[in-house]
Order: sequence, then C-alpha cells, then structure tokens
Amino acid sequence: MANQLTLPELDDLTQVNEEVKNEIESLRDFIENEPTKRREAEIERMQTLPAPDEIVTVRREKAFFDRLSRGELKNEHRHQAKNGLLFIVLVIAIFSVSLWIYRFIS
Repeated sequence: MANQLTLPELDDLTQVNEEVKNEIESLRDFIENEPTKRREAEIERMQTLPAPDEIVTVRREKAFFDRLSRGELKNEHRHQAKNGLLFIVLVIAIFSVSLWIYRFIS
C-alpha cells in the first residue's frame, strides 16, 4: 500500500488533469474553427477594396512594368541611382557655397 497517494497529491493530479483536458478542448476547438476563420478572413480581405490612392499607384506601376523590358528596367534603376547621387552632390555644393558666403560675410 506504499503506492497510495495522499490527499494533496491527488488534488494536484486532479488539477493537472483538468488543465490538460482544458488544453485538449481548446486545441480541438482551434482545429475545428481555425480553417473557417482563416477562410472568412481571406474572403473579407479579398472583398475589401484598397484605398483609392493605392489603386492608382498599383495601376500606374503595372502599366509601367508592362511597357518596360528587363533591360529597360535596369537602365531606369541606373538612371535613378545616378540622379540620386547628383542630387546629393548638389545639396553638398549648395551647403558648401552657403557656408563659404557665411564665413566671407562674417
């Protein structure tokens, strides 16, 4: 009879048993209802229109990419990078001239 559990140990085991049963029930509920919830969320997402400015942007980008080939896209990216670099150089030059004028006046 050394295998008999005391009352506090039985209470602990009962509590653990209830927690496991609750966890199993929540997992079963998740398995049963989650695909439906996700499907409904996807349908809702597909039926919701994006903001009007986003629609215009997407259409403009689609038309842009439809017109250009891969090489033309590379050229466009190269030109944008070059123009960005020139803009940075221009800003630095304006700042340098402004600083030079400020020091000359002071």
